[in-house]
Amino acid sequence: MVSTLEMSRDDVLDRLVERTEEIAKEIWLKIQVYVESSGSLESEEYVEILCAVLGRGFELYRGGGSLPADVLAQCAAVAVQLAERGERIMPLLHAWEVGCSVAVAACWVSARPGEQGDLVSLTQWASTTVKEIIAAISLAYVHAQKQAGLDTSRRVLADLMLNGSATDELAAAAHHAPADQYAVVVGRVVDEAVPGVATVARASAALTGEDLGLSCQVGNHLCILLPIRGHRSPVELVGRVVEELKRVGVSFAAPAGTVTAARTELSAAIQEAARIEALANAAGLEGKTVESNQVISELAISRDGDYRRELISLITPIADAPELLKTLRTLYVMDLDRTRTARRLNVARRTLTYRLEKIEQLTGINPVRTRGILAFVLALAAQDLDQTFIMM
Repeated sequence: MVSTLEMSRDDVLDRLVERTEEIAKEIWLKIQVYVESSGSLESEEYVEILCAVLGRGFELYRGGGSLPADVLAQCAAVAVQLAERGERIMPLLHAWEVGCSVAVAACWVSARPGEQGDLVSLTQWASTTVKEIIAAISLAYVHAQKQAGLDTSRRVLADLMLNGSATDELAAAAHHAPADQYAVVVGRVVDEAVPGVATVARASAALTGEDLGLSCQVGNHLCILLPIRGHRSPVELVGRVVEELKRVGVSFAAPAGTVTAARTELSAAIQEAARIEALANAAGLEGKTVESNQVISELAISRDGDYRRELISLITPIADAPELLKTLRTLYVMDLDRTRTARRLNVARRTLTYRLEKIEQLTGINPVRTRGILAFVLALAAQDLDQTFIMM
């Protein structure tokens, strides 16, 4: 038998992880003793949920130290939602304490010889973790209550600025000093079809401290208005704000569209930023933000339906040959490097050469000559726009 001294933390955790379901069932039995009704979920569903929670807990414990910032940010987000809905926070804090105690007790009950030593460490860590979570939730809750009035004023200000009806009095009440120029950032939020109230509130809170900007919801996008003052570079400002948003758990699902515009033209700027975001997504661009100069060809194509259809007609002769279309796309992604293209397509260079000749034979356009490259790149972009129904 392996002695306690010979077992490392990873050894114990590996054995606990193997019995996650067993421990989860033990937790469920203990919960049933104190809960009169199990609600609408079946026992198996509760056990499945508990397994997921335990798995995350073991994962965090294996890493050691304090909870990661993103986990504490998620806890704080829960507090913000409670404060915004005017709900009490004590039931949530009590649930954390009871839930952790039950989970740790179940681990002890399910422990095997040689594991108790490290379970002492696990118990101490769990106690500290609960305190960290409760502190994060409590502080965020108190701050959210104080912030609620200011956040509401700033969100209302952002909405009014879009239609040009914002007043200096409201700006002063919202602690915002209007600027002549703004950097506009528009994007879709990770895991949210439409930005929720809590998401917009977190974004607003992150931008309030130094009056970095204003946030609001426009359609299914999160919109950020960043005042440009002095010699601040719009690119540097946007980069900093994106990091601030990420710090509070707000991240864009794809590169956000960015535009710089005068205060009087913010409504049109938001529409342009949303167009840029959609085009960048259709083109498969990567990065945190995208400006108009990065999708200049797509912008021109998107604004002219007749031109887009003419471009698509260039690749119509190979529309029923997906391997040829894929070859074209891969060739241009690989910057015309035939060796890399053949490797990416998992074909021989001779096969690649045959396909390129076939494309020229069917379309009458040489895909590796300058004008042919230009024509096909635009045609493929037009097809992407057409297939994603971006008609602007």
